[in-house]
Amino acid sequence: MKLIAAIALICLPLTAVCQPKPGADTLALDSRKYAKPEAVKALIDSVFDHKEADPAKSMLLITYAYNRAKELKNLRLQGSALNVSAAIYADEGQFQKALGGHYDALKLFEKAGDHYGTAMVLNNIGRVYNSLGKSKDGLTYLKKAEDMAVANKLDKVLAYVYANYSLAYTQTGELKPALAYALKVDSIDKKLGLKLNRARNANTIGAIYYYLADYDNAYKYYEMGRLLAIEANDPITVNQALINIGEYYEVKKQDPLPYYLKALAYFEQIKNAFFVNYVANNISNYYKGKGNYQQALLYYQKAVKAGEENQGLQAKKAQALIQTQYETEKKEQQIALLNKENTIQKLSIAGRNKTIGIIAGLFLLSAIVAGLFYNRRQLKQKALMQEQMLKQQDILAKAVIEAEENERKRIAGDLHDGVGQLFSAVKMNLGGLFDRITMDRAEDRFLAENTLALVDESCKEVREISHQMMPNMVLRSGIAADLQSFIDKIDSGTLKMTLETSGFKNRMESNVENMLYRIIQESINNVIKHAKATKLHINLIRTAEGIEASIRDNGVGFDSNKAETFSGIGLKNTQTRIAYLKGSIKYHSAPGKGTTIDIYVPVD
Repeated sequence: MKLIAAIALICLPLTAVCQPKPGADTLALDSRKYAKPEAVKALIDSVFDHKEADPAKSMLLITYAYNRAKELKNLRLQGSALNVSAAIYADEGQFQKALGGHYDALKLFEKAGDHYGTAMVLNNIGRVYNSLGKSKDGLTYLKKAEDMAVANKLDKVLAYVYANYSLAYTQTGELKPALAYALKVDSIDKKLGLKLNRARNANTIGAIYYYLADYDNAYKYYEMGRLLAIEANDPITVNQALINIGEYYEVKKQDPLPYYLKALAYFEQIKNAFFVNYVANNISNYYKGKGNYQQALLYYQKAVKAGEENQGLQAKKAQALIQTQYETEKKEQQIALLNKENTIQKLSIAGRNKTIGIIAGLFLLSAIVAGLFYNRRQLKQKALMQEQMLKQQDILAKAVIEAEENERKRIAGDLHDGVGQLFSAVKMNLGGLFDRITMDRAEDRFLAENTLALVDESCKEVREISHQMMPNMVLRSGIAADLQSFIDKIDSGTLKMTLETSGFKNRMESNVENMLYRIIQESINNVIKHAKATKLHINLIRTAEGIEASIRDNGVGFDSNKAETFSGIGLKNTQTRIAYLKGSIKYHSAPGKGTTIDIYVPVD
């Protein structure tokens, strides 16, 4: 896993909130059930333990708990509720609101003389300042929390403080002190028997060792975290450990796929788009490293889709939280107004409607702004996805072309060193045989001479084909000179060819030059094989913007409207090269009217 994400896992309890029950309306809860401090504390603890699922409903529940604590005049419970609501704001990136809530909670805890609550809030304030990039202020509050925790022997709070120290040092790239504090956290959690906290912290320690290149210790803590998470019945942390173990095996040049695929299956099952995006990216990069571009593209697309879903989910959560804040404040205001009947009676209907209208207008404006922000993020994400897709297509096209050129090289070598040598040996042996044999008949001598001539011609043909197939032959003299050399070798009695070039005084980039040569060579071969032409003219011009090529013949022609339906290997190879060069190719032809091929390749 990413190091910051790994360390953040153990910090979740520091700013956790509650998980509301599905469909719960906080203001409709039975107030008699929460008439005692123990019941309100249980509600706050429930919020504390399960806040990630639905921040908006969690905010409703914690607001309800705060109101009940206020009715009971219990400062500790009020402080706890405010601390939790501030944590929701922090998790949603609303750090200024988070600080306001934490400071209000701090005053209540200090007034109540609650050392545990005071130390915990000081720790949370330090963490928020670190998130804002104000590390000096963050460390100041963490030191205050540490001193209070040590003085009052608050080991659990001390573990949270050390975890935030570790996170702060990680953010500044100081991994050794980050590791030292993470190990202190493990020691305290082990003493307190907190298996889940130990499991999450073990992933963090492993991640720090991983980035320090101490891979064996990284694996040791990844595996420890996995086993502890199994004991704590926390499948999310188990599968996060599997991802980490997969990354360990990958750096050790071993197969990580069983671990990645198992984790991917779990996170897809629970619809966790964040981790689906992360592990699918890992699998895509693994396949790309193995040269399996088809599988790499498949998992890359899965990662992009999950990333887009995660962005949308976060935007919806933020929008729901804004709406919840508005509705909660509105309902609490209504309750306060109902308790002041004299004040309500003095309000005119027009004034009340105006107030409601203003509030509704502000809410509508907030919703519009949130919607515009979400749409903007969506457009950016789609643009990024399109850019990445184009990059992947370039990679695949390059791989196909490289594979073809390698195969050309192999075949050319086989022809030159294998078949060519055999033909040379046959020619030599036949020459020696004919020298030993006396041929009295003229027809025998003619047949022998003709056979030797055919063998000699075959040797030349094999050499010529092998030279043409070599992938880098075009690099010898430049595309203009090599095209002319290629044309000169074609029988002018059958097909008269002319070549005009302009602007090729300086050499092009070798890969572009090689591919363009292959495109034109394939086009010439198609004319020879299919067009039945007697004349062929090639015009090749290079400008500052790009390269234009025109290939015209007087052959039988074809229906150019059906060019896209042709399935020849040569044509497909041409299209692949054109796509890689980001160029274009157009066919202009009709039966009996010859063919013109226009090629354009941009030059960076």
